[in-house]
Amino acid sequence: MKKILAFTKPYRFLIIFALFLMFVELAVELVQPLLMAKIIDDGIVAKDFNMVLKWGGIMFGISLLAFISGIINSFYASHISQNFGYDIRKKLFEKVQSFSFTNLGRFETSSLITRMTNDVTQIQTTLFMSLRIMLRAPLTVIFGIALALIVNFQLGIFLVVTLPLLLICMKWIMKKGGLLF
Repeated sequence: MKKILAFTKPYRFLIIFALFLMFVELAVELVQPLLMAKIIDDGIVAKDFNMVLKWGGIMFGISLLAFISGIINSFYASHISQNFGYDIRKKLFEKVQSFSFTNLGRFETSSLITRMTNDVTQIQTTLFMSLRIMLRAPLTVIFGIALALIVNFQLGIFLVVTLPLLLICMKWIMKKGGLLF
């Protein structure tokens, strides 16, 4: 694992930037319900159209920010993962070229091709998904629970209590689905 992670070293600043953009996108998604509540409470219930416009404009602005952050994040995640894959393939090719004929004879051609294409593509995809999606789900759950506890502590506690049951069900479904797949 350390050898694979070493290939991300040249891209560490871009990775940090991509993760920051993902956090911006996530923060906006989590704040939107609070803004919607503000629009309803301070604007619609109070019949204050200026408040609806004010908070609606803020909501539109930060949604635009999240949209732009998502696009830039996707670009950098793709850029990083593609260059990461290129670097690994280049190193693998150099390694194969350094093999003696005896060592080269121990590997089947199909095995070498699979390692150079499919295996590297899987690692590339994992890196892309990590920068774009995989960290997003757990962080959404963690920050979502924190916001739920802040907004309504009693309902937040209910969510905290039912979450393990949901995770157990999800694990069981994934295990069954994996076996069927």
